[in-house]
Amino acid sequence: MKIILATLAIEPESRNENNRNAAYSLGLGYLHSTLEAAGHQVKTLFLNNVDYSFSDAGFFSAVEEMKPQAAGFQIFSMNRVATFAAIEKLHSLYPEIRIVVGGVHASIMYEQILIRFPYVVAVIGEGELTLAELLEYFSGTRTLESVNGLAFFHDGQVKLTSERALIEDLDTLPEPKHDVFFESELGRNVAHIISSRGCPFDCTFCCLKAISRRRYRARSPENVAAEIEKLKAKYPRLTEIQFHDDTLLLDNARVIALCKLLVKKDLKLDFACSARVKPVSEEMFYWMQKAGFTKVMFGLETGSEKLLRSIHKGITKDDVLNLFKILKPYDFNVTTFLMCGFPGETDETVRETIELVRATQKIKYNLVAGVGKLWVYPGTEVYRIMKDAGKINDEFWMGALPVPYFTVEHDLETLKKFEKTMVETLSFLSIFSFRGFFLHFLRMPFVVLKFFIKPRNKKILLSVLAASAQRNFPKVYKRIYGAYRNAVAG
Repeated sequence: MKIILATLAIEPESRNENNRNAAYSLGLGYLHSTLEAAGHQVKTLFLNNVDYSFSDAGFFSAVEEMKPQAAGFQIFSMNRVATFAAIEKLHSLYPEIRIVVGGVHASIMYEQILIRFPYVVAVIGEGELTLAELLEYFSGTRTLESVNGLAFFHDGQVKLTSERALIEDLDTLPEPKHDVFFESELGRNVAHIISSRGCPFDCTFCCLKAISRRRYRARSPENVAAEIEKLKAKYPRLTEIQFHDDTLLLDNARVIALCKLLVKKDLKLDFACSARVKPVSEEMFYWMQKAGFTKVMFGLETGSEKLLRSIHKGITKDDVLNLFKILKPYDFNVTTFLMCGFPGETDETVRETIELVRATQKIKYNLVAGVGKLWVYPGTEVYRIMKDAGKINDEFWMGALPVPYFTVEHDLETLKKFEKTMVETLSFLSIFSFRGFFLHFLRMPFVVLKFFIKPRNKKILLSVLAASAQRNFPKVYKRIYGAYRNAVAG
């Protein structure tokens, strides 16, 4: 069977159109290779970081060229507008094409999606095995009810098949189809991989548990190292690999085993990952540095002890300071993700966050790029609070407005004030503004200079200049970057 898999344009406010190495959809990559292994002809379209018109044109051009029997859409809250428009148009123009939706948003809001689009089938949770079996149903070799992990519309109501068990042995999955993303971006020299799935924690703002059910499962170190080695062999231009696990460092011993394998292979690659503040160990960081890890990004979110408890982070201020003391001897670029606007956020909790992050920066420079305002996604505790306060309802997600911020306690202007205060005080990107220069650079000039004079960090300094140019001269920046992309592609 011929099938198109697509992830379409996200809302304009969150696009990253100027990054040739942006993270790509590993979910679609795994679906692609799984379906190919089952004998299907697959085309994958990654159209996240383009505008709505380009996304629409790219998708329907591919449909016209391939003439598929089925189309699968990855839906998350930020690309639902483009996706819903494409579903409606596709069914109108090609009613014979079977349409499937999946992804985090579809796994949570499948009922309202199916009521609006009753001709669609929704895959709930992990999709590799479910979609392969669903194509057997489309081919007439099995019944719909025999495929676990589905929702569909029948006899005027939404029906569910039996729940699909999580894939326990991730090594049984074929490697994701990286080729799609390297061939569509000829300047790409960064690859993205997932070595484990799931997070056992229950943060109030996270909706990923809709897929992984808070169950951690990991690929073997040998399996992960083999994928990395093949990527380097196939794409000699590759310089870096970024891990996108929910909780890569959860099992320190597994990380050490993987790093030892990478040291033996000596692939001359840099590695980056995101992680939790704990558990960590000196031994793990030693082997990570030896293997080539150069950047580690930690989910801190807030420096308020009260808010850390209320959002269920499972960490304390002491854990954060202990982490930076352990990290101090190692040559990683360290980042902490920060957000503002949690329930209970005040000027005082913002001040607490600033104080904690400044304390970490004095131990080891903490490269804060920005501060996010708290987004609200369906399936989260903060979404329930918004609903209970009458600030949102489920019908919002069928509209065209962007993913909302949490505004039960503060309006958007107050959230922007919190964000600005934190960025000016903590972010290296602010050092070319008057307030940023005074509040951040002059408070720790030797720490900042020591970081930027490292040869490896010259690119980061250039990014500061580029960010300043993009912020102050957006039209000129866009033209220059467009010319650069054309030169690379040519």
